[in-house]
Amino acid sequence: MRTLCINLKTPQESSSAEAFLILSPRVQFRFPHFIFVEIESTSHFFGGEVGSLNKALEIAGKFSSDAAAAIADTPAAAQMFARWRPSYVAPRGKEQEGFRGLGLDALKDLEGLHPWPQKKPIEHMISFFHTLGVHGLEDVLNFRSNSLRERWGDFGVLLWNRLHSQDAQVISPLVPRDPLVGYGYFDDPLGAVPLLMARLKPHLDILFARLAGLSRYAQKLDVILHCEYSDKRYPFSIEPVSPTRDQELFEDLLEKKLSQLTLENPIREFEISLFDVPEKVQQLDFFEPRDNTEDRWRRLISFAKQSQCEMGFLQMEASHFPEQSFRLVTDWPEDFKAHDLIERQDEALQIKSVYAKGLSVSPRPSLLLEKPQPLNTFEVQKLRFVSSLPSERIESSWWQISVQELKNRDYYFALSHQGQLLWVFKDRINSQVYLHGYFD
Repeated sequence: MRTLCINLKTPQESSSAEAFLILSPRVQFRFPHFIFVEIESTSHFFGGEVGSLNKALEIAGKFSSDAAAAIADTPAAAQMFARWRPSYVAPRGKEQEGFRGLGLDALKDLEGLHPWPQKKPIEHMISFFHTLGVHGLEDVLNFRSNSLRERWGDFGVLLWNRLHSQDAQVISPLVPRDPLVGYGYFDDPLGAVPLLMARLKPHLDILFARLAGLSRYAQKLDVILHCEYSDKRYPFSIEPVSPTRDQELFEDLLEKKLSQLTLENPIREFEISLFDVPEKVQQLDFFEPRDNTEDRWRRLISFAKQSQCEMGFLQMEASHFPEQSFRLVTDWPEDFKAHDLIERQDEALQIKSVYAKGLSVSPRPSLLLEKPQPLNTFEVQKLRFVSSLPSERIESSWWQISVQELKNRDYYFALSHQGQLLWVFKDRINSQVYLHGYFD
């Protein structure tokens, strides 16, 4: 079994282990700051053991700026190497080769999933070896198991087993149970947005690292700010238009929200809660358009929603009348999915992304007025109708009760004096002409 040990060096919550589930389902936290990952069957996903180690260090950077890691056959040796030989990958089946050059103090870190019950016995053992003239860890390997048993009993046997990769320590699959929450207390209360963001960001880094390890998406972020000189609280939520793991988007929305607050007092403490949902699984192929405009759209509409601004796409509905046949939606419509357009010029090829290809042949305009605009006689005379016959006729249903609700329209294509292609209709009841839309 190959084990990766990450030494975060600063005390952490046990939930920090969730961030490393991306490396393997077998992850275990050991107080106060050790993470053990079994990578025997998963390292090839990251290009080998070195790739797994580099990925672990990348994740660990969210928790600690000076984290260290190492790989060995056993958790005990991996922990020791993480402390004394950072980024070391012990040869498979020959982890004792890494003992060369290490002093006896390294024995204090030869623990793994189960720390030494007490430090005094191992310190006494180190002192005893020094009196014998043994100062290197590799020299301790020459002692037999019986010799250590006679001197230190079961503790000596345990040491011999760990030195010779005989101490079986099984890393079990991690079952996440902790909520995605964070809490912070300021010794010096803060009131400036940049300072608040700087203190909130490390907590966001950890939450989103755990989110990625859990293969989940963030749906909403709840924040509660507590004032220093009163019981005033500022609760608010950050919710993009769709679930995402885009931490930068959440930070931008959070910073904008903070800038809109008028704080009565400096902030003493804060609470943050991240609500997660299952991630969206998409199978991308070679022909997937390279320009991911859909993601950029989600960022834009999330900012608009944060500013109480309504925006989106007009989605077609099954309705008889044009003004009732569109509905504002925020999701990226299927009709707007990008397709690759290949242009050939001489012997050169250029690939472009084309959107809403179907609109180019639509018989109705893409820019529709919410309410038809009546045109006076002078405005109608300035129009140049494309044909004398209507392109479309719409009539009310026969079961309409009120005469005022009756609608009988003849639609025409017309050009304005500015060259715009318009969509107009004539009311067949009162002969009034209306402007209803523009072809872009």
